[in-house]
Amino acid sequence: MQTNNLLDLRRIGLLLKEEMSLQYLRYLLGLGVVFGGLLVIWWINAAGILATEKQQLQEFHYIWFAIILLGGGAFFSSLAFVHFGTKTSRLFYLNLPASNLEKYTTKWVITGLIYPLAIWMLYLVFSWLANKINLQYTEGTPFVQLPAFGETTWLFMRIYLVSQTVFLTGAVFFHRYGIFKTTFSLMVVQVILMLFVYLCARIIFPEMFEGWVAPHSPNQVYHITDTFKDFVNNRLANILEYVFWLALAPIMLVIGFFKLTEKEV
Repeated sequence: MQTNNLLDLRRIGLLLKEEMSLQYLRYLLGLGVVFGGLLVIWWINAAGILATEKQQLQEFHYIWFAIILLGGGAFFSSLAFVHFGTKTSRLFYLNLPASNLEKYTTKWVITGLIYPLAIWMLYLVFSWLANKINLQYTEGTPFVQLPAFGETTWLFMRIYLVSQTVFLTGAVFFHRYGIFKTTFSLMVVQVILMLFVYLCARIIFPEMFEGWVAPHSPNQVYHITDTFKDFVNNRLANILEYVFWLALAPIMLVIGFFKLTEKEV
């Protein structure tokens, strides 16, 4: 298809149907492994947790829900474009009768919407079952179910919606070992940002440096001006928060889409 920015919901539906028909066994197997692993981990932990430690029981759900949602989601998103792993599957995928925007949107729907909802429902079923078993065999002691619409639960969901776009974009760039290469790339970006901050500090506060280092106390740099102190205390955190929640995901999705468009060349 020559036009890459067409968006037809019917074709997206057909792409989703094809994806599910080809991969549903793998998806079901993965969910089954996750569910079984949770039961084993819960059984091991429940045996050593006292009934009075209700906070620890609730933390169990938050810890493992976050690990499966965020960690598992990063791995799952990194495999979104395994079609590019071999020449045959690459040609087949690129020649599907759909635009790049429709293909990319389909992958985002699967990794950004279907996956977190599936994990959310799976974990709710697990926590309900674990609670029922615990009530049966511990004389009525509950195992604190995961709050389905709790603040922490949906905070993890929102974090996933943003962070997932990074690994989805990485999947377009890296066709093998995507999660490791994407993580390494994030580390490289972090180093570059640290160097950028260092250069800005040298330009803005040159009197604080002697050679390549700043021998003065960090508090002295921090309190160098009232304006800088006010910026750090009241504005910097808000700016970074807005960048994360509102800017990071759209930027990553745009980068991933244009990189996918180049694959046709």
